[in-house]
Amino acid sequence: MQKVEPIIAKLRLQELDEYEPLKKYLPNANIKLSHIVFGALIFSLLCSLIGIAPRVVTGLVGALIPSFQAINKYQTSGEIYTCLPYFIIFSTYLTFQGWIMWIFSFIPCFNTMCLLFVLALYHPDVQLSNKIWNLLQKVL
Repeated sequence: MQKVEPIIAKLRLQELDEYEPLKKYLPNANIKLSHIVFGALIFSLLCSLIGIAPRVVTGLVGALIPSFQAINKYQTSGEIYTCLPYFIIFSTYLTFQGWIMWIFSFIPCFNTMCLLFVLALYHPDVQLSNKIWNLLQKVL
């Protein structure tokens, strides 16, 4: 577990340990939500690399983590509009995911690239969704 802690800190997953609504489901202090999410992330990467249900894994990772953070942000500050660009771009991606997968299916590890794209959309250091949103506002 000590080897995993720096990775969890780098990904900022330890913030999930302070998420009040889920604390009642994890009464054991030895099990942290950040460890569960990190395990699910590793599992989803492995599933994506192997090719097991890549659309489901990408959809779950792309929807659940930002949804929990959006709910937490709304409960603490009443601010929901910072998450709006992410969900608009993510839902657009999900709408065209079938076509994207069909067109680019010849690229090796394309499922993993899609998963990394979804993670980059919301990651606090990258915030790709805000960059795309600002670009779209300039173009339109």
